[in-house]
Amino acid sequence: MTTQNEITDNFDAELREILISSAGLVASSFDGTEHHSLADLGLDSLATMELQAIVKARHGVQIPDEALTMSVLEISAFMRSEIEEAN
Repeated sequence: MTTQNEITDNFDAELREILISSAGLVASSFDGTEHHSLADLGLDSLATMELQAIVKARHGVQIPDEALTMSVLEISAFMRSEIEEAN
């Protein structure tokens, strides 16, 4: 059985993978930046919209429009919360 922490860790890893493959960030961009916003990581609104579209397609979760001001950890927690509410 998968725990909530494992689910969140999976979302964290998935979000990082999406940002690396779609937004062009390098893996080292995430070293020690768990609480930095996507904007602080150098992303713009277009990259955020792409992240929103990918997450919506994969999980049926609409990340909020203010995602640019959220960290990967905050987005991951939001995703987990939305999926839990849907079940």
